[in-house]
Amino acid sequence: MLNMETVPTLFPVQTDHPNIKPDVARIQSALITYLIECVLLEQWIKDPLIEVTTTIDYLASQKWQQCLASLPSAYQTCFAQNNPLLVIQTSKDDRLLLLVESGYTAAWRLHKSCLPVLYRQQNTPHLNDSGLNSDGSNDHSFKPLEIVETVETLLDILLSAMDRASLSETGIIKLKESLQASLVAKTQSARADITTTVYGQPHWYQTLIAAEQWGSLMDRPFHPLAKGKLGFTAIEYERYMAEFHQPIALAWVAVAKTHLMVADQVEDINRQNPAAYLLDKAQQRRLAEEMAERHLSDTYVALPVHPWQLTQVIEDASGNGSFGHSSFNNDADGYADSYAKDLADGTIVKLIFNAPTTYASASMRSMLLSADTPHSVKLPIGVYALNSKRYLPALKLINGEKNQAILMQARQIDGTLSETLRLWDERVWWGYMSPMHLHNKCSTNHYFYQEKPTHLGAMLRSLPADLCNDQVRLMPMASLGMLVYKEGVSHHPFDEMIQAKYSGYQSASMKLEDIKSAAIECFQNLCDVFLGTMLRCLRLGLAPEMHGQNIVMVSKNHRFTSLLLRDHDSLRIYLPWLARHQIADPEYVSPPNFTNRLYRETSQALIFYLQSLGILVNIRAIIEALSEHYDLSEKVLWLEAMSSIENALACIDFDADQSQFIREQLLTNPYYPHKTLLLPVIERGDDPHGSMPAGESRTINPFFRAKNIEANLMVDLIRQDGEIKSNG
Repeated sequence: MLNMETVPTLFPVQTDHPNIKPDVARIQSALITYLIECVLLEQWIKDPLIEVTTTIDYLASQKWQQCLASLPSAYQTCFAQNNPLLVIQTSKDDRLLLLVESGYTAAWRLHKSCLPVLYRQQNTPHLNDSGLNSDGSNDHSFKPLEIVETVETLLDILLSAMDRASLSETGIIKLKESLQASLVAKTQSARADITTTVYGQPHWYQTLIAAEQWGSLMDRPFHPLAKGKLGFTAIEYERYMAEFHQPIALAWVAVAKTHLMVADQVEDINRQNPAAYLLDKAQQRRLAEEMAERHLSDTYVALPVHPWQLTQVIEDASGNGSFGHSSFNNDADGYADSYAKDLADGTIVKLIFNAPTTYASASMRSMLLSADTPHSVKLPIGVYALNSKRYLPALKLINGEKNQAILMQARQIDGTLSETLRLWDERVWWGYMSPMHLHNKCSTNHYFYQEKPTHLGAMLRSLPADLCNDQVRLMPMASLGMLVYKEGVSHHPFDEMIQAKYSGYQSASMKLEDIKSAAIECFQNLCDVFLGTMLRCLRLGLAPEMHGQNIVMVSKNHRFTSLLLRDHDSLRIYLPWLARHQIADPEYVSPPNFTNRLYRETSQALIFYLQSLGILVNIRAIIEALSEHYDLSEKVLWLEAMSSIENALACIDFDADQSQFIREQLLTNPYYPHKTLLLPVIERGDDPHGSMPAGESRTINPFFRAKNIEANLMVDLIRQDGEIKSNG
């Protein structure tokens, strides 16, 4: 729809020509933009070091005009238009100039067509106490302006403005390592041959696989570290990441039944084993033959393993591969142990069998079958993503079972939820476990808190049968917050959806305004389903994980009719609201002396997940993609989303205290809580953990901004509140 040569973009750019290098400058620009936003929102820089001004006010002298003449034309245009300018003092003599524009989810975002500019004031040793030159003038000279073209350089500049004594040097190293990995990964991903056919695939499962390609290409939007997968080589990255659409044959190992913990739903492991769900009859026969030949049939169960995990973790006899110390471990047996002993004594047997062929999802460890089957599988993989390992702890699987029971109960309580909230069934799983702890699913099982058992296991995912239908299309919301560029032209899945919906009306010849209207209608439909469903969950005291990888939109007859949830272990709950509907405390399995964050202590803390992940990340990404692709006003799209919330608040039977409170939190409060991303990486340092480091700051409520306040008034409001520097 748009030509990438004329429109700056933060979205991935592909080329159909393998000999043409990806546009590294665009990749750097996107990472720089995300880094600047995180730094401002997370308050890296102290308030006195940030000046809020305009280009004309700040660059008034003739000497500045001469300096600007050496800059590219895009910069000169921005400076000449008297744009907002943030000036960050990074040292005594250095200033970072940020050409910014007003945003809907933050007061400032980096101007899309420009990178930061660094200027260095000349050392002037002859200044007197009044700051004047020895001749009484204030005519200071400046070194030439420098464009900051790499995110690594920018990070070093920003860190130089901080008090390093209060920062973890290990954390800084981790952040730099992750940022470099993300840059390399983005450069690799730009070479991926992404299909532009998503919605129009012949079969429902092909659409899901294609949409996962799209979702993986950007990964988590606005997160500078999202693409970095520490542990993969460059070759492994292109083999195992979803955007490259590479077939991945699963490896298998036989595990002694004496070392397997299973889900409560697994009543007969001889019948309910991974092979029975994931393999066709011919494959089951081949696997059974190998198990019989090796005398494993009666006392072992075959488990699928990601091929990377097999070679890098399971077979890593050194014990120095992906294992690390657990901060919760107090058990002496098997501390951070490898599987070398299990392989040597026959507890685990590597099998020759390798099937079926699968395709990675955007999450990397969920493997999809290109077949008309409801089943897929989630496997552990000891790669760091977002500074946490992608393993599969039994503790989380057990808590996921508890949460699925709550979600199923919620569907029974609310008749509309029974239609719009669909669930991947995640109650069948198998995991390695020490024999002495095999039947202990309580918090007292110390083996839960060791890393070793988290690296060998499998969780089955099963779709509702009615969704395995070629009249259905399954599209993760992450794929809808994306644009893919081919030969200079952008593509979005709504293109195909609109074409299919209006096929009888000669969609190929639709006028531009008609296409825009159709895109807005698709977005409105999506918001009605997504936001309406999430608000119904909040009413009951539930907040599912709401980022774009977890939420899969279900389309029938070219309209979104429901959403499909996965990863139930990340459901958050607020007990007082649950109790109103006779939903019992699930009594999560948690480490001793550990505050389980699945419990939220206040209703506001529960709503945080809709505000942060659901709106500021998920909906925002879709709005910005549609705005760029269809040349739509962001304000119009934010107002459409707000309309969906208002309609839901009017229709849903909230309790009296809920309705007004939720309205205030979502629509009328000028500010939203915001999830911080990078500073927590530094603060965590070398402390290992199984979840992404994160904190909380504050930003602008996009609905309040869209409805009530123009850009200049927003600046005034934040200045008066003293928050311009801390809220980014």
